[in-house]
Amino acid sequence: MLPLAHIPVRPSSQDCLAWSPDGELAIAAGEEVYLLIPQNGSPEPWTHLRITVSNFTSTEWPWQEQASFKDMSIGEEQARATVTALAWSPPGLAKHRRSVLAVLTSNLILSFWASDSNPTDLDSWKRVSIINKALFSGNRLQQRIRSMAWAPTNPQHVDRRTPLSQNKWGIPLIAIADDSNGLYILMVSSPFRGQSRAWTVEVLHRHNTPMSNSSNERPSLFSFAMNTNHFIDRIEFGTWDGDIPVVYRTSGILHHASVSVYQDPHSRVRPDDVTDHESLTVSLSEARTGGAKTFSQAIVTPLIKARMATEKEKFGLDNNIGSHVMVRTWGLASFNNLVAACITLHPAKMVEYTAPFEGTSTILFDAGNDNGNAKSVFAWQSLTAVDVVKTQQSILDTNFDQILQRPLALNNIDLRIVYTALCGSLLLSDDKRLQRLQAAVDVLDLIESRATIVLLAERRALLAMENAHQLPDQELKNIIRQMTKERGEAESSSRAPEKALLDLCPFCPDGQRTIPFDSFTKAYCLQKHHFARCALTLLPLLEPGFTKRCINCKREFFDERSHPGIHMESSQRLSHINLSDSNAGYIGAAQENSGNVKQSLASVLFDKFDTCPYCGGKFCG
Repeated sequence: MLPLAHIPVRPSSQDCLAWSPDGELAIAAGEEVYLLIPQNGSPEPWTHLRITVSNFTSTEWPWQEQASFKDMSIGEEQARATVTALAWSPPGLAKHRRSVLAVLTSNLILSFWASDSNPTDLDSWKRVSIINKALFSGNRLQQRIRSMAWAPTNPQHVDRRTPLSQNKWGIPLIAIADDSNGLYILMVSSPFRGQSRAWTVEVLHRHNTPMSNSSNERPSLFSFAMNTNHFIDRIEFGTWDGDIPVVYRTSGILHHASVSVYQDPHSRVRPDDVTDHESLTVSLSEARTGGAKTFSQAIVTPLIKARMATEKEKFGLDNNIGSHVMVRTWGLASFNNLVAACITLHPAKMVEYTAPFEGTSTILFDAGNDNGNAKSVFAWQSLTAVDVVKTQQSILDTNFDQILQRPLALNNIDLRIVYTALCGSLLLSDDKRLQRLQAAVDVLDLIESRATIVLLAERRALLAMENAHQLPDQELKNIIRQMTKERGEAESSSRAPEKALLDLCPFCPDGQRTIPFDSFTKAYCLQKHHFARCALTLLPLLEPGFTKRCINCKREFFDERSHPGIHMESSQRLSHINLSDSNAGYIGAAQENSGNVKQSLASVLFDKFDTCPYCGGKFCG
């Protein structure tokens, strides 16, 4: 059973909770976002972080000179930046395929926050984009954002020719509404998706919401006030079914539309074809009646109610006010089978005196049938039996398939990956040694042609392995170790380091820097300096700070973004989006450019295995 969490902040919105797809809980708390990050293998279930979202750097918001007294304003530039809405993006947009947190504040600014390394480290959380800057700058109303919602990704409707990462994680779309009744569909690109080198936001479509036509010539004061404040205050997406429905609320009226993503072969924007179906409206009161259960009845579980009663009784005893206690619920949210509720406790039938810094909140949890085992709530934390040999076999087969069947660009690190994969495939203990031996001959031919070198030691080793299925594992290991030792000695005295196929020990003198290959997990030089091997490329990890690790199984991997020779570039571009009531149009969203550059083997490999290939966990670091 997950224990409740007491946090030293007061919520600032009526829907203050938001779960990420990785189980991170965000709470809107004034000018801060309070994060609860689940911990794996720790006695404390959560890491508590407080992110201040009201501060901007000079790069994010340029410095402006003070205006004169005649330009006095009470606009949003002087308003407090209190968090009014939170929403996590679908996975795959941020670094290591994590989610981005969209934060909307009361001064109508929408910004994206993401972790650039370990999400449990406060310093890793950075503001990566301010969405207001992507909107039209001519009209100030169009730069004020009132509401937003992420669309669920739909990888099944992405063109198969797109890069592996985009095909696997879908295309991130977000809908926002401004102060001029405009509904925008935006596409978000990040440097971690192979679409751009920086965070960019592209406006794909803008739709003007219909104004309500009132036939009453003398409206009531309430009706007049509602029509005066005419803006979209809530947006919700449905699920993909060819297109995706979107519902938004303005002045108490619900509007329905649908978003269809299709491929435009001529890259031209089609005119608006919104029909009368889009303007179909129902009253808000009618939509919530009819005997259906209310929101609280449907989600507040008996366990959460019992915990509320316990906290209420404890608060009354601690403050000596008996049963004069009021419970206020600020938000309810679910993640898999886990339901979270945020409550605050207040004295009833009396005046409450409190300072802002004294505010506290309580997060209650109910994991349903999994209350006896808290870890089973988070699937990415539950380690399952991993067939390491089968996973290594899949990785090595991918290496050979890519290099032998696709016209890839091979730089130095690609050649090192191929050579190390060659050594690893010969060391595998399975029933495909003869097939791997034949594939190794083809790989040797390719390396010799690309690197213009002669691999005599390797060919002698392959001849010695002619009866590989009859050789014991230790003898195979000795043959490969001797082969790589000779290769390292030759490269230690070589004057062409760009053609090196092995990494050399950075601590040993010339002539003794060879790191032979004899293990999938460990690497030793001739002087017994120890290094770990990347669990994907099998390259030795020679430098600290250039690695990432699986947050689940703790395996270490080479961080591809720390190497300047690895570029994950893509010329894919999303076509025009049509906001209409029909399913007309091609559901695809990706168009391949004829000017594609060849991808390197390393970029393809890291793109395919963008999560841990052994357990499926996300990376950190």
